[in-house]
Amino acid sequence: MSLRPVLSLVVCATCLIVAVGASAQDSAVVLARILAEKGIITKSDLARVESAGGDKSQVLTQVAASALTQKEKPPAAVAASSAASSPAEKTANGPITFYGSILWNSYLNTSLTNNADVPLFAGKQGSDAAGNDKNFGMTVRQSRLGLRFNGPEVAGAKSSAVVETDFFGGQASLANGIAMDLVRLRLAYGRLDWTSASLVAGQDWSVFAPLNPTSLASFAIPAMAASGNPWSRTPQVRGEWRDKSLLWQMAATDPNIGDYPAAFATSRTPAIGERGRLPAFDSRLAWTHRMNGQQASLGVSSHYSRGKNAGAIGTRNVEQGVDSWGVALDYIVPLHRRLILSGEIFEGRALGAFSVGLGQGVLAVGTPGAHGVGAAGGWSQAQIQLSPRWQWNTSYGLESDEAANLTAGARNRNSTLMTNLMYKLSPQFTVAGEYRRLFTDFYNQQPFNERGDHFNLAVGYIF
Repeated sequence: MSLRPVLSLVVCATCLIVAVGASAQDSAVVLARILAEKGIITKSDLARVESAGGDKSQVLTQVAASALTQKEKPPAAVAASSAASSPAEKTANGPITFYGSILWNSYLNTSLTNNADVPLFAGKQGSDAAGNDKNFGMTVRQSRLGLRFNGPEVAGAKSSAVVETDFFGGQASLANGIAMDLVRLRLAYGRLDWTSASLVAGQDWSVFAPLNPTSLASFAIPAMAASGNPWSRTPQVRGEWRDKSLLWQMAATDPNIGDYPAAFATSRTPAIGERGRLPAFDSRLAWTHRMNGQQASLGVSSHYSRGKNAGAIGTRNVEQGVDSWGVALDYIVPLHRRLILSGEIFEGRALGAFSVGLGQGVLAVGTPGAHGVGAAGGWSQAQIQLSPRWQWNTSYGLESDEAANLTAGARNRNSTLMTNLMYKLSPQFTVAGEYRRLFTDFYNQQPFNERGDHFNLAVGYIF
């Protein structure tokens, strides 16, 4: 029997999973179990999907496409093409998948924010003299493009690679450059997957606090960033070990502490993290279990790196050590086949690279935050599958920065209330409306505390 109809079903179903966001991980696991029962993917492929710390739907697409591509070809044809092809021909004719999403967003803000189309926190009340506190706009810069490569077996492991970009890198410096969005690298990594172990090298999602709320309004920057959701995509070398329902991940990562300036630059100079002369280290231990017909999980993760803050106090040059650390708990709890609770709780210091204390994770030498600003918080989401086409997500996130480390006027508390309704016109098309309420407080400047609203209408096409 031809597997082309099955391949089409897998691709469509996986696109549907991606369209409703990264938190709908249970759908990817359910589909993977069905494919494993039918013998389309192997048990090791199923274990890889179930234990994926990032986007399970992306991993499912990768393993399913690899398995079905190989099964479409008779063994003799595979052997003949492998023997006759040059390396260039193998790349051109090999199992390369082009994927992406076209995402249109329209937005309305009722207050000054740090970013108009994807706001994370509100600006100080009364601080805007330019009339930017209320604004409306449209953008497609959260669209994505990517390539997946399913390579040959290497040392008994399946090899694969992913490179993914979006257009969130800024605008061209032209009078009409606001619609000429620049390409930004999101993911670029290679994988080797054995039955119970994996090796990953490249830029990938951090294993520290790996979950994100569901949103098409916050597609380029995960929802609840700076409101209790630590996140990062960072260069790393990572090992993974799986045993039934347990997953252990260990990674050595780039020691970025999040103190790089926002100004455009083509050269990279050492910052606080690099001055520590060691990589950062992340780890996560996760447990998964079937619950109400879906996948429940509980994970504990940690992060640590050592850096040096440098500056001048008067005429004297000073170096002060910075310990960037964090611990986090993440969970997915299917209370019902239509209701899933998910979220994270964290505490740490100098976590600016994870959008914690964004822009103020480490303050200047000679200030209380020179060793890093402490922070704690978390987020929680209720996801309700109203029908096969309708999904409702409601989330709340909170970050509280340690007042003793702050200077007057810094943010010491930021929270976000978010709710969205998604409708799937087809497996490829999704329409979503979202409302977000921002609550931002400033240390020792209570009159400047601000509350703002963000309305967003999104139309996404996944291919």
